[in-house]
Amino acid sequence: MTTNPAPITNPVIDEQGLPTLPWTLFFNQTFEGDRGDDWSPTITGLTGSTTSVTGRYYRLSQSLVYFRIDIVPSGNTSSVAGTTYVGDFPLTFNFDGFNTVVSGSAGGSIGMNRASDNRILFPAWTTVSVPLAILGIGEAI
Repeated sequence: MTTNPAPITNPVIDEQGLPTLPWTLFFNQTFEGDRGDDWSPTITGLTGSTTSVTGRYYRLSQSLVYFRIDIVPSGNTSSVAGTTYVGDFPLTFNFDGFNTVVSGSAGGSIGMNRASDNRILFPAWTTVSVPLAILGIGEAI
């Protein structure tokens, strides 16, 4: 998604008191935001089995991205910090960032998005059998 800056040479309203088209388009982009894109993350190093793994990311600006990876275990899963990761994120990280895991029993741990190899490294959790969401933000192109 590309959001153009506000038009500065056009008036906000025309002679009849109606908003001009460039301003209407600008605010429409701002309020609607990016609707996101899906991808199918491939997880390396996760122990146990999963029913599903899905991913979605949103471009918040030309370089800022938010992502979510949902994991539904079919039993217990465990993650080891630094060795459990997703390496097929569709965008390229410019700098290191962070992520966290959210669930009923594994929330609060911090992982990282590593720019050097474009990996989303998961935080650690042990024998979790409830759905997990990995939420992260980073600078990416």
